[in-house]
Amino acid sequence: MADTINLSDIFSYDQNFQTIMLNMLQTALDSSFQGVMITEAEPGYPIIYVNQAICEMTGYTTKEFIGQSPSMLQGKNSDPKVLQELADKIDAGEIFHGRTFNYRKDGSEFMMEWKIVPIRGMEGEIANYLAIQREVRDGKLSDGSLDTKLSI
Repeated sequence: MADTINLSDIFSYDQNFQTIMLNMLQTALDSSFQGVMITEAEPGYPIIYVNQAICEMTGYTTKEFIGQSPSMLQGKNSDPKVLQELADKIDAGEIFHGRTFNYRKDGSEFMMEWKIVPIRGMEGEIANYLAIQREVRDGKLSDGSLDTKLSI
């Protein structure tokens, strides 16, 4: 099996290569079929980035998301047990994976599966959270494939 290179090793190359890699990562996030959201690691978890897929899934625009809390998507049928597990995992600095009902801008309900990963700074502190999200319909994912666990 070939040795793998970690992303921090890749980014240690010259400035031009760092720019290429940054552009590649930006393109990957922007082009993903899955919803991507990045928040600050501070009270309310203000949203600092969303991709087009999450906008299409929810009906909100990027402008409407930025600065808001991800809780804007929660409503009466969002499972409080799942939301408590989310809070516990975030408090512990752990990865969260769960499902609950969320709500679109028009008020319609949908089942969302998401994974939230803490992003750490140079000193190991949690600086941001990355959430990968997808809709689940009738046991199938929004792309029509059979439901499986989301892995990052």
